Amino acid sequence: MNKRKLIEQLARRREALGLTAAQLAERSGLTERSIRNALGSQGNPQLSSLLALVGALDMELQLVPRGFGPALAEGAEPGYRPVATRIGQAVAEALPPPPPPAPRSKP
Repeated sequence: MNKRKLIEQLARRREALGLTAAQLAERSGLTERSIRNALGSQGNPQLSSLLALVGALDMELQLVPRGFGPALAEGAEPGYRPVATRIGQAVAEALPPPPPPAPRSKP
């Protein structure tokens, strides 16, 4: 995941939780300005701010070696393999099973 995608994920989580910048600032111990700067289009938060945001958004940050986990379907970054996590497993288990393939008609 690149920096831009990470920031977008944090911003989406904030929206999903319905938190304002002021509420997130209170939860994280950062200033509202720091929140806006970190999650803005030119966001480049310091590690300490990033960790504060992750915690305040009830998320966790995991670091793993590249190439760990099963391979992804097409469209993924070459060589990227996701890591199975408790959250990822819970989400996968909550999703409905894929529909069965459509029967093929005989020519």
